[in-house]
Amino acid sequence: MNKKDELLTLLNRRIKSVTDLIKEKNADALIIFNQSNYRYLTNFTGEEAQLILTAEGDRILLSDSRFADQIKAQAPGELTVIMKHGSNYDELTKALKNVSAKRILVEGEFISAIEYQKLKQLNPNLDFEMSEELVERVRNIKDELELDALKKAINISMESFNAILPMIKAGVSERAVGAKLDYLFKVNGGDGPSFDTIIASGVRSAWAHGVASDKLIEDGDMIVIDFGAFYNGYTADITRTISLGKVDAEMHKIYNIVHEAQRRGIEAAVVGNTGKDVDKAARDYITEQGYGKYFGHGIGHGIGLELHELCQPALPFGKQRLINNMVHTVEPGIYIPGKGGVRIEDDILVNDQDPVTLSNLPKDELLSL
Repeated sequence: MNKKDELLTLLNRRIKSVTDLIKEKNADALIIFNQSNYRYLTNFTGEEAQLILTAEGDRILLSDSRFADQIKAQAPGELTVIMKHGSNYDELTKALKNVSAKRILVEGEFISAIEYQKLKQLNPNLDFEMSEELVERVRNIKDELELDALKKAINISMESFNAILPMIKAGVSERAVGAKLDYLFKVNGGDGPSFDTIIASGVRSAWAHGVASDKLIEDGDMIVIDFGAFYNGYTADITRTISLGKVDAEMHKIYNIVHEAQRRGIEAAVVGNTGKDVDKAARDYITEQGYGKYFGHGIGHGIGLELHELCQPALPFGKQRLINNMVHTVEPGIYIPGKGGVRIEDDILVNDQDPVTLSNLPKDELLSL
């Protein structure tokens, strides 16, 4: 089987899984606005499109002339393509007239109340209903193509991280380190950073989302580095905490606590458990050690075509029962205001009762440069 046929086979599996959910909702079609979702079902990567997917698996992609050749090159299989000349809602109305559908689901997270009302006004004979994370339910389980892309993104991220360690010295700014890391993502074959790289040193390491600043790194600093490259649309998300020189005893102790908490969280990431079980395994240990109030965020989230999956109200990680081939982060942290913090984060593949850590940068001991 050549690559194009392999891709089409995977797309057809995805389409079948989503159409099964459309039928479960007793609907005739779904209108998709989320770029990650229409990419998942067509392989088209352009940023301007809407996709109508019928319960029978027919696909109608609405885009514009800028993407005509790109669609032909990227999107295999039977696909009706409409080049838009008017507003999205006028064009959707025209397209829906050619679809044998009465009850239409709409991605509620990606359309405003005003836009939804406009769509209903233009189509008074159709019954519209908001839908929450329908395609995402299928996307949560990664297929072979997705796992290959995720592993590549993770490997590029790790290679780039190792390459910036020699430049971390006293007097170097966080921003310089972050810029070099972002640059290396592309040099090493990725599509760039998938989020604003976090480089937080010294007291700023207690800022859970302390993106790289002009602060100069100093001897004795703890340094939290949270990073991830895109590859073919898929994202890695890894965090390591290192130090420049010797840190005080409490920060070293905190590092070991976070490391053990993460180990326990990963151990709990097995089929049948929920994200809450993973969180509890890590959080209980941090609390036992007397630092529970300094771990304020959740234990993790899904990753894939988007950086944060399995974290929306309809599909929260805490309530989600883990299934084989889900990929999610485990990222406990302790952050002491005015002093510093530690986070360790890895990307985990759910694999029966034996979770697989896809990101394998060293972490057993605090790396001191």
